[in-house]
Amino acid sequence: MTGYEALKKAMILSGCFTEAYEDCIPAAVKIRGLELLNQILSDLKCEAACALSDELAISKPKADALCYGTAMLLTLTEGDGGRNMLFADIYNSKRSAALSELGSISDCLPGVTAG
Repeated sequence: MTGYEALKKAMILSGCFTEAYEDCIPAAVKIRGLELLNQILSDLKCEAACALSDELAISKPKADALCYGTAMLLTLTEGDGGRNMLFADIYNSKRSAALSELGSISDCLPGVTAG
């Protein structure tokens, strides 16, 4: 997933534009969108993107959380409090799922040997 694809999905989720106008995103929105993406990437403990065309090397759960987190910030900047609260709730649940990792614990104690 590229930064542009994540921003486009976030803008569609937040209702900023439809897919019919995907090639008409203004340059100012692209710049602001990159800043918003990088804020969420930082929160998800991922490497920041230098440009929207960068390929984001993140897992599927983190990519999903990225789209909802960016939509949350977009609605906040647009002053849409109702949608912002909705996306904040969704983002927080997806963020916790994306940041939780399954691990295993192995027994590392030394065995008893006859001396």
